[in-house]
This record gives sequence, structure tokens and C-alpha cells, in this order.
Amino acid sequence: MKIRVEAEVYPTEDREKIVRAVKNIFPSLELKSEVIGDVELVFGEGEDLSILENLKNMLKMRKIRAAARNILKQSIVDGKLVFYINKQAAFTGHASFTEPFIESPLPPIKVEVETENVEEIINWMTE
Repeated sequence: MKIRVEAEVYPTEDREKIVRAVKNIFPSLELKSEVIGDVELVFGEGEDLSILENLKNMLKMRKIRAAARNILKQSIVDGKLVFYINKQAAFTGHASFTEPFIESPLPPIKVEVETENVEEIINWMTE
């Protein structure tokens, strides 16, 4: 399994706030960054399911597991799980699924999970 979390940092955004938003949802993830043009990309990668544990707990606490399951099932792209979390909600410590550029002019946090069995991961996250 491979998990990648990334967030773009636009020139108008505070890098530390973006890092905090990502860490609020994925506290165990070690973050790196690289600059591509005038946009910085903050990202982290790993192979351990524990990266998603905090998100799983947030879905359970907010009692949105059924809704999350529906969103995640619609987020299977080319055999990978690809979903987005609102950056502003993440900054306040809340997990809120979103589509890129729909609800906010700023790009969301992108999460990609590559695994042999995507359905198994969705079930684990929303059990």
C-alpha cells in the first residue's frame, strides 16, 4: 500500500497554516516540500495504514461514516482511492470532504491511496 497526502501552498497562503491543516488530519505523517514554479507543494508519503487512523477516528466521532463511505466509493480512480479534504476545515481540526475548486477558491488537501483492495480500505475507514 502507498499513501500520499499533498497540499499546494499558494503565494497568498501562510505555509505554516497549510502544514498545520495537514497535520491536524494526518498527525503521524512526516511532511516535505518542493517548489514547482510559484507554488509550493507540501506532501507526505507512507505505506502504513496508521496514517489514516486519525481521519478514521474523525469520521467516527462526527458520525458521518455512511456519508463518508458513499463519497469514498465515488472516489475510486483507476484502481486508486483519490479524495480531497477542505483545507480550511482541516485547519480548524475538522475533516470535510470536498471536490477540487468547487467549495473554495483554494485547492484542497489531496489524498491518494494505492492498494490491492480499495474496498477493504474504504470499509476499514468507515466501520
